[in-house]
Amino acid sequence: MNRRAERAGRDLQDRLDQLERVAAIGEHRLPDDLVADAGSVVERARTRLGRGADRTVVALAGATGSGKSSVFNALVGEDLAPVGVRRPTTSTARAAVFDAADALEAGTADLLDWLQVPQRHVVGSRDLDGLVLLDLPDHDSVARAHREEVDRLVEVVDAFAWVVDPQKYADAALHDQYLRRFAGHAAVTIVVLNQIDLVPEGERRGVADHLGRLLEEDGLRKVRVVPTSTLTQEGVDVLRRELAARAAERRAVVARLGADIDVLVERLDAAVPDREPGPVGDRGRRSLADAFAEAAGADAVADAVGAAHRRRAAQHVGWPPTRWVGRLRPDPLRRLGLDRVRPDRTTETVPRTSRPAPSVVADARLGRALREAAEDAGAGLPEPWQRRLAGVAVERRDDVADALDRQVGATELPVAPARWWSVVSGLQWILAGLMAIGLLWLIVIGVVAWFRLPDLPTPELGEVPYPTAMAIGGAVLGLLVSAIARALASVGARRRAAAARRTLTRAVAQTADQLVADPLDEELEAMAELTRTVRRL
Repeated sequence: MNRRAERAGRDLQDRLDQLERVAAIGEHRLPDDLVADAGSVVERARTRLGRGADRTVVALAGATGSGKSSVFNALVGEDLAPVGVRRPTTSTARAAVFDAADALEAGTADLLDWLQVPQRHVVGSRDLDGLVLLDLPDHDSVARAHREEVDRLVEVVDAFAWVVDPQKYADAALHDQYLRRFAGHAAVTIVVLNQIDLVPEGERRGVADHLGRLLEEDGLRKVRVVPTSTLTQEGVDVLRRELAARAAERRAVVARLGADIDVLVERLDAAVPDREPGPVGDRGRRSLADAFAEAAGADAVADAVGAAHRRRAAQHVGWPPTRWVGRLRPDPLRRLGLDRVRPDRTTETVPRTSRPAPSVVADARLGRALREAAEDAGAGLPEPWQRRLAGVAVERRDDVADALDRQVGATELPVAPARWWSVVSGLQWILAGLMAIGLLWLIVIGVVAWFRLPDLPTPELGEVPYPTAMAIGGAVLGLLVSAIARALASVGARRRAAAARRTLTRAVAQTADQLVADPLDEELEAMAELTRTVRRL
Protein backbone atom coordinates (compact mmCIF):
# COMPACT_ATOMS: atom_id res chain seq x y z
CA MET A 1 0.00 0.00 0.00
CA ASN A 2 1.45 3.39 -1.03
CA ARG A 3 1.84 6.33 1.30
CA ARG A 4 -1.22 8.08 -0.05
CA ALA A 5 -3.32 5.02 0.66
CA GLU A 6 -1.77 4.67 4.12
CA ARG A 7 -2.60 8.29 4.91
CA ALA A 8 -6.15 7.79 3.67
CA GLY A 9 -6.39 4.72 5.89
CA ARG A 10 -5.29 6.68 8.95
CA ASP A 11 -7.75 9.45 8.14
CA LEU A 12 -10.50 6.85 7.83
CA GLN A 13 -9.63 5.37 11.21
CA ASP A 14 -9.80 8.84 12.74
CA ARG A 15 -13.21 9.44 11.16
CA LEU A 16 -14.44 6.09 12.44
CA ASP A 17 -13.31 7.02 15.97
CA GLN A 18 -15.21 10.29 15.70
CA LEU A 19 -18.27 8.58 14.24
CA GLU A 20 -18.18 6.07 17.09
CA ARG A 21 -18.16 9.01 19.49
CA VAL A 22 -21.12 10.53 17.64
CA ALA A 23 -23.05 7.28 18.04
CA ALA A 24 -22.29 7.24 21.77
CA ILE A 25 -23.14 10.90 22.45
CA GLY A 26 -26.04 10.87 20.00
CA GLU A 27 -28.04 8.41 22.09
CA HIS A 28 -31.34 10.18 22.91
CA ARG A 29 -30.07 13.31 21.14
CA LEU A 30 -30.29 12.15 17.53
CA PRO A 31 -33.02 10.16 15.77
CA ASP A 32 -32.81 6.49 16.73
CA ASP A 33 -32.38 5.34 13.14
CA LEU A 34 -29.50 7.77 12.63
CA VAL A 35 -27.71 6.55 15.76
CA ALA A 36 -28.28 2.95 14.68
CA ASP A 37 -26.92 3.66 11.19
CA ALA A 38 -23.84 5.36 12.64
CA GLY A 39 -23.16 2.33 14.81
CA SER A 40 -23.70 0.00 11.85
CA VAL A 41 -21.29 1.95 9.63
CA VAL A 42 -18.61 1.86 12.34
CA GLU A 43 -19.08 -1.84 12.99
CA ARG A 44 -19.15 -2.73 9.29
CA ALA A 45 -16.10 -0.59 8.54
CA ARG A 46 -14.01 -1.98 11.37
CA THR A 47 -15.00 -5.51 10.44
CA ARG A 48 -14.05 -4.92 6.80
CA LEU A 49 -10.77 -3.21 7.67
CA GLY A 50 -9.97 -6.05 10.05
CA ARG A 51 -9.87 -8.34 7.00
CA GLY A 52 -7.31 -6.21 5.24
CA ALA A 53 -7.36 -3.92 2.24
CA ASP A 54 -5.15 -6.03 -0.03
CA ARG A 55 -8.23 -7.46 -1.74
CA THR A 56 -10.66 -5.25 -3.63
CA VAL A 57 -14.17 -6.68 -3.79
CA VAL A 58 -16.08 -5.49 -6.87
CA ALA A 59 -19.71 -6.45 -7.37
CA LEU A 60 -21.09 -6.97 -10.86
CA ALA A 61 -24.74 -6.02 -10.51
CA GLY A 62 -27.45 -5.54 -13.05
CA ALA A 63 -30.93 -6.32 -14.27
CA THR A 64 -32.21 -9.48 -15.91
CA GLY A 65 -30.95 -9.77 -19.47
CA SER A 66 -28.24 -7.10 -19.14
CA GLY A 67 -25.53 -9.69 -19.77
CA LYS A 68 -24.00 -9.36 -16.33
CA SER A 69 -23.00 -13.01 -16.08
CA SER A 70 -21.57 -12.88 -19.62
CA VAL A 71 -19.36 -9.95 -18.57
CA PHE A 72 -18.31 -11.95 -15.50
CA ASN A 73 -17.33 -14.93 -17.68
CA ALA A 74 -15.49 -12.69 -20.13
CA LEU A 75 -13.38 -11.17 -17.35
CA VAL A 76 -12.68 -14.54 -15.76
CA GLY A 77 -11.93 -16.21 -19.07
CA GLU A 78 -14.13 -19.18 -18.27
CA ASP A 79 -17.84 -19.94 -18.36
CA LEU A 80 -18.33 -20.00 -14.59
CA ALA A 81 -21.68 -18.23 -14.45
CA PRO A 82 -24.68 -19.70 -16.29
CA VAL A 83 -26.01 -17.32 -18.91
CA GLY A 84 -29.73 -16.75 -19.56
CA VAL A 85 -31.58 -14.33 -21.77
CA ARG A 86 -35.11 -13.96 -20.47
CA ARG A 87 -35.02 -15.14 -16.89
CA PRO A 88 -32.56 -14.77 -14.00
CA THR A 89 -30.05 -17.60 -13.83
CA THR A 90 -27.85 -16.37 -10.96
CA SER A 91 -29.52 -17.29 -7.66
CA THR A 92 -26.61 -16.73 -5.29
CA ALA A 93 -23.47 -14.65 -5.56
CA ARG A 94 -20.34 -16.33 -6.84
CA ALA A 95 -16.79 -15.04 -6.52
CA ALA A 96 -13.82 -15.07 -8.81
CA VAL A 97 -10.60 -14.51 -6.88
CA PHE A 98 -7.77 -13.23 -9.08
CA ASP A 99 -4.40 -14.18 -7.63
CA ALA A 100 -0.96 -14.13 -9.16
CA ALA A 101 -0.03 -17.28 -7.23
CA ASP A 102 -3.27 -19.02 -8.28
CA ALA A 103 -4.09 -19.72 -4.61
CA LEU A 104 -6.90 -18.89 -2.20
CA GLU A 105 -5.25 -17.33 0.83
CA ALA A 106 -6.67 -17.75 4.32
CA GLY A 107 -7.33 -14.03 4.57
CA THR A 108 -9.30 -14.03 1.33
CA ALA A 109 -11.29 -17.06 2.45
CA ASP A 110 -12.10 -15.26 5.70
CA LEU A 111 -13.21 -12.20 3.72
CA LEU A 112 -15.52 -14.32 1.57
CA ASP A 113 -16.85 -16.05 4.68
CA TRP A 114 -17.76 -12.64 6.08
CA LEU A 115 -19.39 -11.73 2.75
CA GLN A 116 -21.24 -15.07 2.91
CA VAL A 117 -20.22 -16.02 -0.64
CA PRO A 118 -19.76 -19.81 -0.69
CA GLN A 119 -19.16 -20.21 -4.46
CA ARG A 120 -15.51 -19.35 -5.11
CA HIS A 121 -13.16 -19.80 -8.02
CA VAL A 122 -9.48 -18.87 -8.09
CA VAL A 123 -8.15 -17.36 -11.30
CA GLY A 124 -4.42 -17.15 -11.84
CA SER A 125 -3.83 -13.59 -13.02
CA ARG A 126 -1.09 -11.02 -12.60
CA ASP A 127 -2.83 -8.01 -14.06
CA LEU A 128 -5.95 -8.48 -11.91
CA ASP A 129 -4.08 -9.70 -8.82
CA GLY A 130 -5.94 -8.63 -5.68
CA LEU A 131 -9.36 -8.39 -7.34
CA VAL A 132 -12.34 -10.32 -5.99
CA LEU A 133 -15.14 -10.14 -8.55
CA LEU A 134 -18.67 -11.02 -7.45
CA ASP A 135 -21.44 -11.99 -9.82
CA LEU A 136 -24.64 -10.95 -8.04
CA PRO A 137 -28.20 -12.11 -8.67
CA ASP A 138 -30.36 -9.81 -10.75
CA HIS A 139 -31.61 -6.83 -8.76
CA ASP A 140 -35.00 -6.98 -10.53
CA SER A 141 -35.41 -10.72 -10.11
CA VAL A 142 -38.92 -12.06 -9.52
CA ALA A 143 -37.43 -14.10 -6.67
CA ARG A 144 -37.42 -12.11 -3.45
CA ALA A 145 -34.38 -14.00 -2.14
CA HIS A 146 -32.38 -12.80 -5.14
CA ARG A 147 -33.24 -9.16 -4.49
CA GLU A 148 -32.41 -9.55 -0.79
CA GLU A 149 -29.02 -11.05 -1.70
CA VAL A 150 -28.24 -8.03 -3.88
CA ASP A 151 -29.35 -5.58 -1.18
CA ARG A 152 -27.18 -7.34 1.39
CA LEU A 153 -24.01 -7.39 -0.68
CA VAL A 154 -24.17 -3.86 -2.08
CA GLU A 155 -23.91 -2.66 1.53
CA VAL A 156 -20.55 -4.37 2.09
CA VAL A 157 -18.64 -4.62 -1.21
CA ASP A 158 -15.77 -2.24 -1.95
CA ALA A 159 -16.81 -1.10 -5.43
CA PHE A 160 -19.71 -1.36 -7.87
CA ALA A 161 -19.80 -2.27 -11.52
CA TRP A 162 -23.38 -1.72 -12.64
CA VAL A 163 -24.09 -3.59 -15.89
CA VAL A 164 -26.81 -2.08 -18.09
CA ASP A 165 -27.92 -2.73 -21.66
CA PRO A 166 -28.95 -0.27 -24.39
CA GLN A 167 -32.64 -1.19 -24.06
CA LYS A 168 -33.06 -0.79 -20.27
CA TYR A 169 -30.26 1.52 -19.10
CA ALA A 170 -32.90 4.12 -18.10
CA ASP A 171 -34.86 1.60 -16.04
CA ALA A 172 -36.46 3.44 -13.10
CA ALA A 173 -35.92 0.54 -10.68
CA LEU A 174 -32.16 0.66 -11.16
CA HIS A 175 -31.91 4.44 -10.89
CA ASP A 176 -34.37 4.90 -8.00
CA GLN A 177 -33.40 1.94 -5.84
CA TYR A 178 -29.63 1.82 -6.38
CA LEU A 179 -27.89 4.50 -8.43
CA ARG A 180 -29.44 7.47 -6.61
CA ARG A 181 -29.12 5.64 -3.33
CA PHE A 182 -25.36 5.31 -3.85
CA ALA A 183 -24.88 8.72 -5.43
CA GLY A 184 -22.19 9.49 -2.86
CA HIS A 185 -20.16 6.48 -3.97
CA ALA A 186 -19.15 7.78 -7.42
CA ALA A 187 -15.47 7.20 -6.62
CA VAL A 188 -16.04 3.45 -6.37
CA THR A 189 -18.59 3.09 -9.16
CA ILE A 190 -18.23 1.93 -12.76
CA VAL A 191 -21.12 1.65 -15.20
CA VAL A 192 -20.78 -1.00 -17.91
CA LEU A 193 -22.90 -0.31 -20.97
CA ASN A 194 -23.04 -3.91 -22.21
CA GLN A 195 -24.37 -5.31 -25.50
CA ILE A 196 -23.13 -2.21 -27.30
CA ASP A 197 -22.97 -4.34 -30.44
CA LEU A 198 -26.77 -4.06 -30.65
CA VAL A 199 -26.45 -0.30 -31.27
CA PRO A 200 -25.39 1.01 -34.68
CA GLU A 201 -21.89 2.48 -34.54
CA GLY A 202 -23.09 5.96 -35.39
CA GLU A 203 -25.48 5.99 -32.41
CA ARG A 204 -23.23 4.47 -29.75
CA ARG A 205 -21.68 7.77 -28.66
CA GLY A 206 -25.14 9.32 -28.26
CA VAL A 207 -26.39 6.39 -26.14
CA ALA A 208 -23.30 6.58 -23.88
CA ASP A 209 -23.68 10.37 -23.50
CA HIS A 210 -27.37 10.01 -22.62
CA LEU A 211 -26.50 7.41 -20.00
CA GLY A 212 -23.88 9.80 -18.62
CA ARG A 213 -26.47 12.57 -18.29
CA LEU A 214 -28.85 10.24 -16.46
CA LEU A 215 -26.06 9.33 -14.05
CA GLU A 216 -25.35 12.99 -13.39
CA GLU A 217 -29.03 13.52 -12.64
CA ASP A 218 -28.72 10.67 -10.15
CA GLY A 219 -25.83 12.52 -8.50
CA LEU A 220 -23.15 10.21 -9.91
CA ARG A 221 -20.81 12.72 -11.53
CA LYS A 222 -17.56 11.76 -13.28
CA VAL A 223 -18.45 8.07 -13.25
CA ARG A 224 -16.61 6.01 -15.83
CA VAL A 225 -18.97 4.51 -18.44
CA VAL A 226 -17.40 1.56 -20.25
CA PRO A 227 -19.22 0.29 -23.38
CA THR A 228 -18.68 -3.47 -23.84
CA SER A 229 -19.82 -6.40 -25.89
CA THR A 230 -19.14 -9.92 -24.75
CA LEU A 231 -20.10 -11.12 -28.22
CA THR A 232 -17.45 -9.07 -30.05
CA GLN A 233 -15.18 -8.59 -26.97
CA GLU A 234 -15.33 -4.84 -27.57
CA GLY A 235 -14.47 -2.89 -24.42
CA VAL A 236 -13.72 -6.01 -22.34
CA ASP A 237 -10.00 -5.20 -22.21
CA VAL A 238 -10.81 -1.59 -21.24
CA LEU A 239 -12.96 -2.88 -18.39
CA ARG A 240 -10.19 -5.28 -17.32
CA ARG A 241 -7.68 -2.42 -17.22
CA GLU A 242 -10.10 -0.28 -15.20
CA LEU A 243 -10.63 -3.05 -12.66
CA ALA A 244 -6.90 -3.85 -12.61
CA ALA A 245 -6.08 -0.22 -11.82
CA ARG A 246 -8.55 -0.14 -8.95
CA ALA A 247 -7.25 -3.43 -7.57
CA ALA A 248 -3.63 -2.24 -7.80
CA GLU A 249 -4.35 1.05 -6.00
CA ARG A 250 -5.64 -0.79 -2.91
CA ARG A 251 -7.79 2.27 -2.18
CA ALA A 252 -11.27 1.04 -2.97
CA VAL A 253 -11.88 -0.24 0.57
CA VAL A 254 -11.03 3.11 2.13
CA ALA A 255 -12.88 5.04 -0.57
CA ARG A 256 -16.04 2.95 -0.15
CA LEU A 257 -16.05 3.25 3.63
CA GLY A 258 -15.27 6.95 3.40
CA ALA A 259 -18.22 7.38 1.05
CA ASP A 260 -20.45 5.55 3.53
CA ILE A 261 -19.38 8.05 6.19
CA ASP A 262 -19.91 10.98 3.80
CA VAL A 263 -23.48 9.89 3.10
CA LEU A 264 -24.14 9.55 6.82
CA VAL A 265 -22.54 12.93 7.55
CA GLU A 266 -25.06 14.64 5.26
CA ARG A 267 -27.85 13.28 7.45
CA LEU A 268 -25.96 14.18 10.62
CA ASP A 269 -25.39 17.75 9.41
CA ALA A 270 -29.13 18.16 9.04
CA ALA A 271 -29.70 16.89 12.59
CA VAL A 272 -27.28 19.23 14.42
CA PRO A 273 -27.42 23.05 14.66
CA ASP A 274 -25.20 25.51 12.82
CA ARG A 275 -23.75 26.76 16.10
CA GLU A 276 -22.44 25.03 19.20
CA PRO A 277 -24.81 25.27 22.18
CA GLY A 278 -23.46 27.33 25.06
CA PRO A 279 -23.93 26.95 28.83
CA VAL A 280 -26.74 28.44 30.86
CA GLY A 281 -26.05 32.18 31.19
CA ASP A 282 -25.75 34.23 34.37
CA ARG A 283 -29.16 35.79 33.79
CA GLY A 284 -30.77 32.36 33.54
CA ARG A 285 -29.08 31.22 36.72
CA ARG A 286 -30.20 34.35 38.58
CA SER A 287 -33.75 33.84 37.39
CA LEU A 288 -33.69 30.25 38.62
CA ALA A 289 -32.17 31.33 41.95
CA ASP A 290 -34.89 33.95 42.45
CA ALA A 291 -37.65 31.46 41.65
CA PHE A 292 -36.15 28.85 43.97
CA ALA A 293 -35.77 31.47 46.71
CA GLU A 294 -39.44 32.35 46.39
CA ALA A 295 -40.39 28.67 46.48
CA ALA A 296 -38.20 28.22 49.56
CA GLY A 297 -40.02 31.06 51.32
CA ALA A 298 -36.87 33.13 51.63
CA ASP A 299 -38.89 36.30 52.35
CA ALA A 300 -40.91 34.59 55.08
CA VAL A 301 -37.75 33.17 56.67
CA ALA A 302 -36.03 36.56 56.44
CA ASP A 303 -39.03 38.26 58.09
CA ALA A 304 -38.95 35.59 60.81
CA VAL A 305 -35.25 36.29 61.39
CA GLY A 306 -36.00 39.99 61.77
CA ALA A 307 -38.96 39.38 64.12
CA ALA A 308 -36.95 36.89 66.17
CA HIS A 309 -34.15 39.46 66.47
CA ARG A 310 -36.54 42.09 67.81
CA ARG A 311 -38.13 39.59 70.23
CA ARG A 312 -34.79 38.38 71.58
CA ALA A 313 -33.46 41.92 71.78
CA ALA A 314 -36.47 42.89 73.92
CA GLN A 315 -35.73 39.99 76.23
CA HIS A 316 -32.11 41.07 76.58
CA VAL A 317 -32.24 44.87 76.63
CA GLY A 318 -35.91 45.60 77.47
CA TRP A 319 -37.01 47.11 80.77
CA PRO A 320 -36.54 44.23 83.25
CA PRO A 321 -39.94 44.58 84.95
CA THR A 322 -41.76 44.02 81.62
CA ARG A 323 -39.47 41.53 79.90
CA TRP A 324 -41.68 38.60 80.85
CA VAL A 325 -44.41 39.97 78.58
CA GLY A 326 -42.23 39.35 75.49
CA ARG A 327 -41.86 35.69 76.40
CA LEU A 328 -45.58 35.22 75.94
CA ARG A 329 -45.21 35.84 72.21
CA PRO A 330 -44.10 32.76 70.18
CA ASP A 331 -40.65 32.71 68.62
CA PRO A 332 -41.08 33.19 64.82
CA LEU A 333 -38.10 30.95 64.04
CA ARG A 334 -39.38 28.21 66.32
CA ARG A 335 -42.67 28.25 64.41
CA LEU A 336 -40.70 27.52 61.22
CA GLY A 337 -38.50 24.92 62.89
CA LEU A 338 -35.42 27.09 62.39
CA ASP A 339 -34.54 27.74 66.01
CA ARG A 340 -32.28 24.70 66.24
CA VAL A 341 -28.50 24.83 65.98
CA ARG A 342 -27.36 24.54 62.38
CA PRO A 343 -25.27 21.46 61.56
CA ASP A 344 -21.52 21.86 61.27
CA ARG A 345 -19.33 20.18 58.65
CA THR A 346 -19.06 16.98 60.66
CA THR A 347 -22.82 16.64 61.05
CA GLU A 348 -24.54 14.57 58.37
CA THR A 349 -28.10 14.88 59.62
CA VAL A 350 -29.85 18.04 58.48
CA PRO A 351 -32.81 19.12 60.66
CA ARG A 352 -36.10 19.41 58.81
CA THR A 353 -38.08 22.60 58.96
CA SER A 354 -41.78 23.24 59.38
CA ARG A 355 -42.03 25.89 56.68
CA PRO A 356 -45.37 26.07 54.88
CA ALA A 357 -45.61 24.67 51.36
CA PRO A 358 -44.89 27.14 48.54
CA SER A 359 -47.85 29.23 47.51
CA VAL A 360 -49.62 28.65 44.23
CA VAL A 361 -48.02 31.80 42.88
CA ALA A 362 -44.51 30.71 43.93
CA ASP A 363 -45.04 27.23 42.48
CA ALA A 364 -46.27 28.70 39.20
CA ARG A 365 -43.29 31.04 39.03
CA LEU A 366 -40.94 28.12 39.64
CA GLY A 367 -42.51 26.19 36.77
CA ARG A 368 -42.23 29.22 34.52
CA ALA A 369 -38.58 29.70 35.48
CA LEU A 370 -37.82 26.07 34.59
CA ARG A 371 -39.47 26.45 31.20
CA GLU A 372 -37.73 29.74 30.51
CA ALA A 373 -34.35 28.27 31.48
CA ALA A 374 -34.85 25.45 28.98
CA GLU A 375 -36.15 27.82 26.30
CA ASP A 376 -33.24 30.23 26.71
CA ALA A 377 -30.72 27.38 26.64
CA GLY A 378 -32.34 25.83 23.58
CA ALA A 379 -32.83 29.02 21.56
CA GLY A 380 -31.82 28.35 17.97
CA LEU A 381 -31.34 24.61 18.49
CA PRO A 382 -33.25 21.88 16.63
CA GLU A 383 -36.71 21.22 18.01
CA PRO A 384 -35.83 17.69 19.28
CA TRP A 385 -32.96 19.20 21.28
CA GLN A 386 -35.26 21.88 22.70
CA ARG A 387 -37.65 19.16 23.85
CA ARG A 388 -34.80 17.25 25.44
CA LEU A 389 -33.61 20.36 27.31
CA ALA A 390 -37.16 20.97 28.52
CA GLY A 391 -37.22 17.42 29.85
CA VAL A 392 -33.86 17.85 31.60
CA ALA A 393 -35.03 21.11 33.22
CA VAL A 394 -38.05 19.47 34.87
CA GLU A 395 -36.54 16.02 35.37
CA ARG A 396 -36.00 16.59 39.10
CA ARG A 397 -38.98 18.86 39.72
CA ASP A 398 -40.35 16.43 42.31
CA ASP A 399 -37.10 16.72 44.30
CA VAL A 400 -37.23 20.52 44.56
CA ALA A 401 -39.40 20.83 47.69
CA ASP A 402 -37.35 18.33 49.70
CA ALA A 403 -34.03 19.75 48.48
CA LEU A 404 -35.09 23.30 49.35
CA ASP A 405 -36.22 22.24 52.81
CA ARG A 406 -32.88 20.59 53.42
CA GLN A 407 -31.00 23.58 52.11
CA VAL A 408 -32.94 26.02 54.30
CA GLY A 409 -32.51 23.70 57.28
CA ALA A 410 -28.74 23.57 56.70
CA THR A 411 -28.28 27.31 56.16
CA GLU A 412 -26.58 29.26 58.92
CA LEU A 413 -28.92 32.16 59.67
CA PRO A 414 -27.80 35.40 61.42
CA VAL A 415 -29.48 34.76 64.78
CA ALA A 416 -26.57 35.16 67.22
CA PRO A 417 -27.10 37.78 70.02
CA ALA A 418 -25.61 41.20 69.30
CA ARG A 419 -22.56 42.08 71.35
CA TRP A 420 -24.05 45.32 72.64
CA TRP A 421 -26.97 43.47 74.18
CA SER A 422 -24.93 42.32 77.17
CA VAL A 423 -23.70 45.87 77.87
CA VAL A 424 -27.20 47.37 77.66
CA SER A 425 -28.61 44.48 79.67
CA GLY A 426 -26.11 45.16 82.45
CA LEU A 427 -27.00 48.87 82.38
CA GLN A 428 -30.71 48.02 82.56
CA TRP A 429 -30.18 45.83 85.60
CA ILE A 430 -28.23 48.62 87.28
CA LEU A 431 -31.05 51.06 86.59
CA ALA A 432 -33.64 48.53 87.73
CA GLY A 433 -31.62 47.95 90.88
CA LEU A 434 -31.38 51.69 91.44
CA MET A 435 -35.16 51.98 91.05
CA ALA A 436 -35.74 49.04 93.40
CA ILE A 437 -33.46 50.54 96.07
CA GLY A 438 -35.25 53.86 95.79
CA LEU A 439 -38.67 52.22 96.09
CA LEU A 440 -37.52 50.10 99.03
CA TRP A 441 -36.14 53.23 100.71
CA LEU A 442 -39.43 55.08 100.22
CA ILE A 443 -41.32 52.11 101.65
CA VAL A 444 -39.12 52.13 104.74
CA ILE A 445 -39.72 55.85 105.17
CA GLY A 446 -43.45 55.30 104.86
CA VAL A 447 -43.43 52.51 107.44
CA VAL A 448 -41.49 54.66 109.92
CA ALA A 449 -43.95 57.51 109.44
CA TRP A 450 -46.94 55.16 109.84
CA PHE A 451 -45.62 53.95 113.18
CA ARG A 452 -44.92 57.60 114.20
CA LEU A 453 -41.30 56.82 114.76
CA PRO A 454 -38.64 59.49 114.58
CA ASP A 455 -38.00 60.53 110.94
CA LEU A 456 -35.06 58.90 109.25
CA PRO A 457 -32.43 61.21 107.91
CA THR A 458 -33.02 61.48 104.15
CA PRO A 459 -30.43 63.17 101.97
CA GLU A 460 -31.70 65.26 99.13
CA LEU A 461 -30.58 65.89 95.60
CA GLY A 462 -31.43 69.54 95.31
CA GLU A 463 -35.00 69.59 96.53
CA VAL A 464 -35.68 65.95 95.63
CA PRO A 465 -35.01 63.26 98.21
CA TYR A 466 -32.51 60.63 97.18
CA PRO A 467 -34.94 57.68 97.31
CA THR A 468 -37.43 59.52 95.12
CA ALA A 469 -34.72 60.48 92.63
CA MET A 470 -33.46 56.90 92.61
CA ALA A 471 -36.89 55.36 92.09
CA ILE A 472 -38.09 57.80 89.45
CA GLY A 473 -34.71 58.21 87.80
CA GLY A 474 -34.13 54.46 87.58
CA ALA A 475 -37.56 53.90 86.04
CA VAL A 476 -37.37 56.81 83.59
CA LEU A 477 -33.81 56.03 82.51
CA GLY A 478 -34.65 52.33 82.20
CA LEU A 479 -37.62 53.07 79.95
CA LEU A 480 -35.55 55.54 77.92
CA VAL A 481 -32.71 53.04 77.44
CA SER A 482 -35.30 50.42 76.53
CA ALA A 483 -36.80 52.70 73.85
CA ILE A 484 -33.37 53.51 72.40
CA ALA A 485 -32.39 49.82 72.46
CA ARG A 486 -35.67 48.88 70.77
CA ALA A 487 -34.96 51.36 67.98
CA LEU A 488 -31.46 50.01 67.55
CA ALA A 489 -32.83 46.45 67.56
CA SER A 490 -35.29 47.37 64.80
CA VAL A 491 -32.43 48.63 62.65
CA GLY A 492 -30.48 45.45 63.40
CA ALA A 493 -33.56 43.34 62.63
CA ARG A 494 -33.88 44.90 59.18
CA ARG A 495 -30.21 44.33 58.49
CA ARG A 496 -30.37 40.73 59.67
CA ALA A 497 -33.49 40.09 57.62
CA ALA A 498 -31.73 41.42 54.53
CA ALA A 499 -28.63 39.35 55.33
CA ALA A 500 -30.78 36.26 55.86
CA ARG A 501 -32.51 36.86 52.51
CA ARG A 502 -29.13 37.14 50.73
CA THR A 503 -27.78 34.06 52.49
CA LEU A 504 -30.85 32.00 51.66
CA THR A 505 -30.84 33.18 48.05
CA ARG A 506 -27.21 32.12 47.68
CA ALA A 507 -27.93 28.81 49.38
CA VAL A 508 -30.96 27.92 47.27
CA ALA A 509 -29.06 29.07 44.18
CA GLN A 510 -26.80 26.07 44.80
CA THR A 511 -29.88 23.88 44.84
CA ALA A 512 -31.10 25.47 41.59
CA ASP A 513 -27.70 24.83 40.03
CA GLN A 514 -27.60 21.26 41.28
CA LEU A 515 -31.13 20.34 40.15
CA VAL A 516 -31.51 22.42 36.99
CA ALA A 517 -28.63 24.59 35.73
CA ASP A 518 -25.84 22.02 36.08
CA PRO A 519 -27.81 19.21 34.38
CA LEU A 520 -28.69 21.65 31.61
CA ASP A 521 -25.02 22.59 31.27
CA GLU A 522 -24.04 18.93 31.08
CA GLU A 523 -26.63 18.32 28.40
CA LEU A 524 -25.61 21.44 26.48
CA GLU A 525 -21.95 20.44 26.64
CA ALA A 526 -22.85 16.98 25.29
CA MET A 527 -24.79 18.65 22.48
CA ALA A 528 -21.87 21.00 21.80
CA GLU A 529 -19.43 18.09 21.68
CA LEU A 530 -21.78 16.22 19.37
CA THR A 531 -21.98 19.27 17.09
CA ARG A 532 -18.18 19.71 17.07
CA THR A 533 -17.62 16.04 16.33
CA VAL A 534 -20.10 16.01 13.45
CA ARG A 535 -18.47 19.12 12.00
CA ARG A 536 -15.06 17.40 12.13
CA LEU A 537 -16.39 14.42 10.19
